[in-house]
Amino acid sequence: MKRNILIAATIGMFSLMSLGCSKDDDVSGEVGTEYLKVKVDGVEKNFSVVSAYWADGGNTLSLNGTLMDGKNPSEALMLSVISDDARVPAGQYSLDDATSFTILAAHMHMQGTGQVNSGATRDTETKDDAFNLKIDKIDNSHVQGSFSGVLAQTQGLNTLGKITLTDGKFSLKIKPN
Repeated sequence: MKRNILIAATIGMFSLMSLGCSKDDDVSGEVGTEYLKVKVDGVEKNFSVVSAYWADGGNTLSLNGTLMDGKNPSEALMLSVISDDARVPAGQYSLDDATSFTILAAHMHMQGTGQVNSGATRDTETKDDAFNLKIDKIDNSHVQGSFSGVLAQTQGLNTLGKITLTDGKFSLKIKPN
């Protein structure tokens, strides 16, 4: 099941990177009242296109951010908290906690003509990933919190690279499901 979640998230992020904005979208790159920002390997990133939404009746919360290079997506981040049977509450989540919630973090960026994907989730073969997510405030229409971690780029059982996320913060309106 965890592998299916990771595959679905990767496909979702690829779709976000490919179709994230229409040609009519106006993005300024400025951090407003809604934001998703983080340092990626020490470089500050303020995602210009952000969203949050409920899925599975509130059992899954997804937070998304995309950076644009003109009209084209150049970098994206997706954070998800997933449960089989409970609504996502405020709290602290990590890859190794004892809760019934699974967290997933995925980062994609364009490199040359290709896309580089890195991720962190429970039950992966790599021991190189780590992720912490803290939801400070949450209700049906807004979520606020912070995050940090190490995401691994893997091929089979081999780690090809890692990225470090620090000082991550978000405050997003949640779209109803």
